[in-house]
Amino acid sequence: MGVHCDYKAMQSDDEREVRRSIVRYNPLSEESECGEGSEWADGIEAESAQPPVCLSEKPYNSLEERSLHSLGYASLDEWPETEGTQVRVDKPPLYDLLMTLVRKHLKTNTTVTIGESCLHAHLIVLQCYSGLFCDIGSNTLNVDLPADWVTPRALRLIYEWMIVDGPLLSRLGLLEVLRAASFLRIVQLERQCDHCLAHAITEESAVMLYLEARLLRMERAHRSQLQRVGRFFLTLVASQEFLQLPLRALLLLLSSNGICVNSELEVFMSAVRWLNFDWPKRRLNVTQLIACVRFALVPPWLLIRLHDRQCQYVELKRIISLPEVLQRLHDGIGYTTTRLCYGADRDAFLQHLERTGMQPPQQRSWIYDGQCCYHHRLHCHIAEEFTYDTFLNYLNWLQTQHMNYWQTLEPVDASELCLSCQKEQTKSIQS
Repeated sequence: MGVHCDYKAMQSDDEREVRRSIVRYNPLSEESECGEGSEWADGIEAESAQPPVCLSEKPYNSLEERSLHSLGYASLDEWPETEGTQVRVDKPPLYDLLMTLVRKHLKTNTTVTIGESCLHAHLIVLQCYSGLFCDIGSNTLNVDLPADWVTPRALRLIYEWMIVDGPLLSRLGLLEVLRAASFLRIVQLERQCDHCLAHAITEESAVMLYLEARLLRMERAHRSQLQRVGRFFLTLVASQEFLQLPLRALLLLLSSNGICVNSELEVFMSAVRWLNFDWPKRRLNVTQLIACVRFALVPPWLLIRLHDRQCQYVELKRIISLPEVLQRLHDGIGYTTTRLCYGADRDAFLQHLERTGMQPPQQRSWIYDGQCCYHHRLHCHIAEEFTYDTFLNYLNWLQTQHMNYWQTLEPVDASELCLSCQKEQTKSIQS
């Protein structure tokens, strides 16, 4: 007779507890698939609220935690060499964007005030060039400048010069810009202004610049511009501005080798015109002015006639009758007469000058105007002198000509044709 054992009954309460925990946390086991009425299912439902019991202290997850960097992964220094990895964006250059803001005066942060005028500007632009603005600091929002040094027009021209590539200076307002650049300590602009004054200003523009300097109280600094008058000299003498020249400026002008005349007597007549404009005050300046006239360049017979025949003019008589003027006339006659005596023997004449201590006069820039009745060529034999009235008539005629007529004056040796001599010959034949 066999022995029948009930294994389920033999299971202890502890084994049953462990079994239930395994079934609960491993629902894929065979026992978890038992029917609803099974003993195991009933036990699971009855014990679902109880915590699980671990069989061992060793953790189930034994994976060592490591980072991607420790596994050798890192950011790439360069893009992979495959097409289409980047999309190029058409980005405008920063310089262009900044220049647009500056040139259109957008987002300005400083207001520069001169009197009742103001300019909205970018402080960083002003500080790039101006030493004065560099010194005032970066937190300054409003700056007042003295109108005596910086005019509104000058400030506008200077700011345009700062923001334009390869700037060119305008002739209009050039002296204002120079004075303002000196006050604002803009060294590069000062140099550019000086270069323009030294190389781009001649004749007519030189005179106008000098007159502008007088209005700006810069006459002393730019008085030398009168030495560049050239062919514009006689047109200047015909103007009212010539009569208003200060003495120092006139002395510089008449002493210049660059003034263009046909005869040294035109220089003398110009001095007479200036003196007689305000004779009571200017009579004391006769000696200084006559010293600028080079009588040694005038033929002796013309000097003699100047003394003898033209004393009928009051304007000339009161000047020529002065002892210092007579002495200079006599010195001129003596020099030219001696020169004629030596003739072609130039070396002997130079030896004579060395013995006597005489100095040969420097030549002027000789010009010829075919419309002037007393102008002659270089080798003409001048027999007739021109009077003070004749000189004034020519100046009156110049005032009626177009403004660029002075440019038609030609060098005296440009041709041998002399219209004045032809007219004199025609008169001789007819008589």
